[in-house]
Amino acid sequence: MSLNEIKQTLKKQLAGQFESVELGPILSILIEHITGWDQMQQVVHKDNSISEEQALAFETAAAELVAGRPIQYITGKAWFMGATYTVNEHVLIPRPETEELVDWVIEYAEIKGKALRILDIGTGSGCIAIALKKAMPETTVAAIDISTSAIKIAEANAAALKADIELIALDILNTAFLPGQYDVIVSNPPYIPMQEMKNMDLQVTDHEPNIALFVPDEDPLVFYKAIARLAKLHLSSNGQLFFEIHYDQGEALIALLDEMHFHAELRTDLFGKDRMIRASLKPR
Repeated sequence: MSLNEIKQTLKKQLAGQFESVELGPILSILIEHITGWDQMQQVVHKDNSISEEQALAFETAAAELVAGRPIQYITGKAWFMGATYTVNEHVLIPRPETEELVDWVIEYAEIKGKALRILDIGTGSGCIAIALKKAMPETTVAAIDISTSAIKIAEANAAALKADIELIALDILNTAFLPGQYDVIVSNPPYIPMQEMKNMDLQVTDHEPNIALFVPDEDPLVFYKAIARLAKLHLSSNGQLFFEIHYDQGEALIALLDEMHFHAELRTDLFGKDRMIRASLKPR
């Protein structure tokens, strides 16, 4: 069977699973993963025969895609801020919205014009912490996560991308202190109410780590409260909190931060949805 034939077979198998606009890129990623051929080489080699081993790999991958497993977990790779990260079911797949959060932190750091001490809470794959370190090598970056499995993935990514960051296993909801003082605390914590799970894509709910996604319906801001409480103790003078947020929690979170004596600024993402907050302690 030629590469072109296997590609047409995959298109038929997956036509009901994906929109045509997203199926093409997914197949390109999968073909490169199995054959090692990039997009240009895939065109050049379209009539080349594939091996039995490769045919079996395509068959297995197609079954996983039909079952809803994300392509990033099949290949073990995801992209963030122009770099490739190792991912698996222990960490969230990095999202474009989170790149906007990182850009905002970098924008703030450039205004400050000095090396900052940064803490990333709930680091997962390490993408926020690593991207910040790569963008600002003089910055000191630490990152924490409750999951030791996630910490291992973040360690592997930091090593592969040559980012010197400190990684710490810590449960943010059950700690009274953080391991240091910081100019910036940034977090993309769990923020999706459990009641929304039933309306979400099964690719997300069945495969990405629920611990990194969902919060109790009765207390959807639980992580923000915990982080803000700790930030009052561990932010330096004029230090800043940066959060990624649920699109409809902006007003509620600003009200919460105001009660906790923070001034907060809300930003929308590229899709016009409330997605990020920057906060600093009000002068006393």
